[in-house]
Amino acid sequence: MMTIIGVPINSKTAYVLDKFLKNQEDIQKNSIIPVFTVFATEEVEFAEKLRNMLAKHNLKADVITFGINKPKNARDRIWNIVAARNAIREYFLRSKADYLIFMDADMIFDPSIVNKLVEKAEKGYDVVYNGYLDRDGRGINLTGFGGTLIKRWVMEKVFFKCKERKGRVIDESIFFELDLFRVKAKVFRGFLVYTEHYGKNVSVSHPRELTFRERVRHSPYFRIPTCFQRFCATIFLEKRRTF
Repeated sequence: MMTIIGVPINSKTAYVLDKFLKNQEDIQKNSIIPVFTVFATEEVEFAEKLRNMLAKHNLKADVITFGINKPKNARDRIWNIVAARNAIREYFLRSKADYLIFMDADMIFDPSIVNKLVEKAEKGYDVVYNGYLDRDGRGINLTGFGGTLIKRWVMEKVFFKCKERKGRVIDESIFFELDLFRVKAKVFRGFLVYTEHYGKNVSVSHPRELTFRERVRHSPYFRIPTCFQRFCATIFLEKRRTF
């Protein structure tokens, strides 16, 4: 059994890189199964800098680069992120790893995170979301990829995508939720481990049970109709503009 940690990153999102690399070392040392970290960046020069930094750390890791295929008028950075996730997905599927765990480079995790995520996966969950606070500390995120485990069979059926139209964006997390519903994946959401999310301030999340309101708002019976509604609204606006 093996896990790949996938990290979309570039020079603008690497502002806690030293902390993040040390954290990855601690995660690998504390994990009960082998862990390999893959960094994906669109910046060739930054990739070389990152490889040089990795040489100074006791870390099993690789750095990959990728191109970005996006519509002519696309402006949002979401296309970079989606391309990074798909590059990591392809790397993962070429490996023999059982689990893919996405981690964001602006976050620090309790070193036991892989163990906690795998423990939930072994209880029958196909995707395990580790909840965290947004960078402003005001909202919670139980649908993002800041410490999310995905089983191999799910990644074989799902790839990442987004939509952008005149500044209106539907990101990859929305499409991913719709795909999870489509392939009938069993999903767990919860605050499993201590997490730090870096921005202008540091937002800290501690392990805890979800409140009743959080469970309702993030249940598939609420989330899927909401996601589908947003998706249909964007398609409707696209069609109106073509007439």
